[in-house]
Amino acid sequence: MEGIITNFEFPMWARTVVLVMICAWASLLSHKCISNFNDGARPVFPELIEKRMSRAEFAVVITGMGFGWVLAGFSQWLGTGLIACHLTLIATDCLGAWSPNKWVALGIGAGYGLLCAFGTNVINQAFMALPYNFLNDLTNISTPTLPIFSMFPAVAIAGQFGARKGIGTGVIEAIVYILCTLVGTVTIGSINISLYPYTFAMLAGMICLIVFAAKGSSNSESVETDAEEENLFSKNADRIKSNWKYLCVQGALNALGIKILAQAYQPYILSAAVLSNDMTPFYIAMVGVIIAFIPLIVSTSLATGVYQAVGLCSVMLFGVLAPTWWLAPILGFAAEFVEIQLIGLLGKLLSKFPELSKCGDHIRDGMISTIGLALTIGAFLAANATWGEVGIMLVGAFYVVNEVTGQRLPKSAVGPIAAVAVGIIYNIVVALGFIVI
Repeated sequence: MEGIITNFEFPMWARTVVLVMICAWASLLSHKCISNFNDGARPVFPELIEKRMSRAEFAVVITGMGFGWVLAGFSQWLGTGLIACHLTLIATDCLGAWSPNKWVALGIGAGYGLLCAFGTNVINQAFMALPYNFLNDLTNISTPTLPIFSMFPAVAIAGQFGARKGIGTGVIEAIVYILCTLVGTVTIGSINISLYPYTFAMLAGMICLIVFAAKGSSNSESVETDAEEENLFSKNADRIKSNWKYLCVQGALNALGIKILAQAYQPYILSAAVLSNDMTPFYIAMVGVIIAFIPLIVSTSLATGVYQAVGLCSVMLFGVLAPTWWLAPILGFAAEFVEIQLIGLLGKLLSKFPELSKCGDHIRDGMISTIGLALTIGAFLAANATWGEVGIMLVGAFYVVNEVTGQRLPKSAVGPIAAVAVGIIYNIVVALGFIVI
């Protein structure tokens, strides 16, 4: 199926074993307050660590903050065929939080991994049993992803350095995109090089972003931290470093998981790259992700003593870059170890280069904005394929209701979930005999 990965290089049993290990270990580390995936929930962990909150109270808060993202992960699986980190690691944040001891955390984490692995087959069978199987229509969700997502550097530049520079970067990206589309392939000797437009457009935008950020940092004053804050950061950095063995195992598992596609990060970008047989867009996107999330992850980790479940995201990049499956966990382990040792230094460097630090927030906002827009457009395309104008109307209504009620679902999830809802409603109408197919 175009847009959804169904043919995997590695067998189901191998992916299941790795997924079970990932979920079990992530649940354990959440229970022990060593790491978690939901960046927004990380500041809550010190409340449990310092016994200002009971485990039950803590678990309720973590679950409430994570539920919408688990739904987002489910919609990502439907649109790509890949089990996203939001479906696994957000859920294991919650499972670890509820677990009364480490053994229960390991057990229910492993059980959830099995559910994710075999649940996908059950869901596939359920789609096939419907009067109208709309799974193929859902492939339209990912159609606009790469073209729109490739413009995130221009959006980030507009947010940080002003509309003029953002528009200028957008024009540069558009020109590069069109030229690559027109040229298609460049032949050098006996080698044919495909000019994938979104790859080179994204690269051009990232170059502009780095140039503007570097120039801006040279004209800015560094941000100094007071002694009390520095002592807290040092204490929490030491706590993270003391848990390096746990975290490095997690890094190894995550790298292995993405290498064999047992688990995915940035699933819409990854699936499109895999299906096009060109991983370059994913590599560039991951460089952007790493730059974007370093300020957030470093600051929240140093403020809480709790690390990110995927670290600074480099383990995901190294996992995909690994030439063989058995090298992936080795590279993931090593990358996580280096990150942990550098976390204190990274915190100090961010204070010395404020524009580079601010850059992360704007890149993240740019990514969220573009991927949210792409998935919303894709949802309209999917709904149109399922039920024409009625499908478009229902997705629009779903989107507007979510907006006016305070965005109860993330923008990246509301469109795909609405498209799924359209398919379900359409099947009910068919089953009742109002529509004959």
